[in-house]
Amino acid sequence: MTTPSSPDTPRPAKDASADQIEADIERTRAELGHTVDALSEKLDVKSQARNKVDDVKQRATEQARTAQVHGRQIVERAKELSTDEQGTPKPAVPLAAVLAALTVVLLAVRRSRR
Repeated sequence: MTTPSSPDTPRPAKDASADQIEADIERTRAELGHTVDALSEKLDVKSQARNKVDDVKQRATEQARTAQVHGRQIVERAKELSTDEQGTPKPAVPLAAVLAALTVVLLAVRRSRR
């Protein structure tokens, strides 16, 4: 059985010396070794699963950091909007908080009935 050489690798001529033929055999063995390694890596399910888990963990960590930053920004903006210059709550804030809480409760009850 012959191994196809890569298109850019010249095959030895029919009148090639023993050294040229041996070099071609070594090059073919190296190419075959790389091919076997690549196939082994593709077929290693445990390694692929570990890599996927690592990728998911990294994405989750990045998303958590982003959410944390956005959460802090929202809290700061809410504090700015809900207090006056002295830091006392504006009169409309308690009413808005009660309405928001009531809306959340009503939505939760409505979803639980479905």
